[in-house]
Amino acid sequence: MDSTEEVKTNNVFTVLDYINLFRSHKKTILTVTGIAAVLSFVIAFYIIKPVYLSTGVVKTASTKSSMLGGLLSSTGLAELGDFGDLAPGGGSSAQDLALYENILMSRGNVEETIVRFNIMEEEDFKYMYDAVKYFRENIIVLNKDKVAGTLSIGIYDINPAKAKEMVDFLIEQLNRKNIELSVQNARNNRTFIEGRYELVQKDLKAAEDSLQNFQDVFGVAPDLQIQVAAKGGLELEADIKSEEVKLEIMSKILSPDQAEIRTQKDKIEALKKQREEMNNTEYSQSKLNLKGSPSVIMNYIRLRREVEIQNKILVTLIPMLEQAKIEENRETPTVLVLDYPNVPDKKSKPKRSIIMGLITMGVFFGTYIFYYMKDVVVKKYSLNE
Repeated sequence: MDSTEEVKTNNVFTVLDYINLFRSHKKTILTVTGIAAVLSFVIAFYIIKPVYLSTGVVKTASTKSSMLGGLLSSTGLAELGDFGDLAPGGGSSAQDLALYENILMSRGNVEETIVRFNIMEEEDFKYMYDAVKYFRENIIVLNKDKVAGTLSIGIYDINPAKAKEMVDFLIEQLNRKNIELSVQNARNNRTFIEGRYELVQKDLKAAEDSLQNFQDVFGVAPDLQIQVAAKGGLELEADIKSEEVKLEIMSKILSPDQAEIRTQKDKIEALKKQREEMNNTEYSQSKLNLKGSPSVIMNYIRLRREVEIQNKILVTLIPMLEQAKIEENRETPTVLVLDYPNVPDKKSKPKRSIIMGLITMGVFFGTYIFYYMKDVVVKKYSLNE
């Protein structure tokens, strides 16, 4: 009983039935599969062109952040936190790698590469949009190592020398555009710091002028002068007490109308008058007076403190401004090349054995399913009718 007769008498299709179906058409299935294997061999080895992969490895070179951090530390501002983001191109390795990837995959950079190596003409693209999409998805491959701070740049092409040349070009583009971004960032920082520097200079001059005017009125060092005046007031108070004790002793020895008593009293009155004048006359009228002296000292301290603050800010901005000027004119490479691209001598794709296997197995199962549909499904449908 052949497979067709089994279908007619049996509605259940078992594993043995599948085997019998294969045996019934074994010669045809194997012949077609063999032809497919030969054709897949020809396609894999003679029609499909081998594609080569050339790679280069670059590393971040963010030394500017530490340089600026050292300047800030030298000015006593290290305790304020991390100033790495102020530095042109500063930041962590992960941020730099993300920037590198964005530069390489940017539309402008991809278009420059496409034009430089005539990819549109070679791949027969009509629109740049399709060429850019093809380049991003099929030609360039990027792999980041955030721990080591490295980026692998790979290019697929059927010409190994061209693949290497494209990687060299991309590394050169990456370095050039990263320098341009760093210079632009440094220029922006320099402009900002210069504006702040000029403003601080004006504020410092205004503070110095205010302090000078105050010193013209109250003396060069009113705090020291008031200390001397206060000390003189204490000594005067002590002299008055001493003369009063002396008058008391003389009053017990001499009569009240004697000249020594009157002289002593006049002396004490003169000292008290001097004390009264010192305590009740404004300091601005005499540097020995104490009235209003606390406000004079406080105003003097405030003016001097303002000068010191503005001067400290100015001292801080000077090295930052100089560093920004240096970074703005820096043209040294910002990308370190750890592994220069090579001319690959071994293809990367396609995998010929996989292609042959997929085609052969696909034809085998396709032929088998064809006979299954023909001998089982169609005839079973005919029997039901």
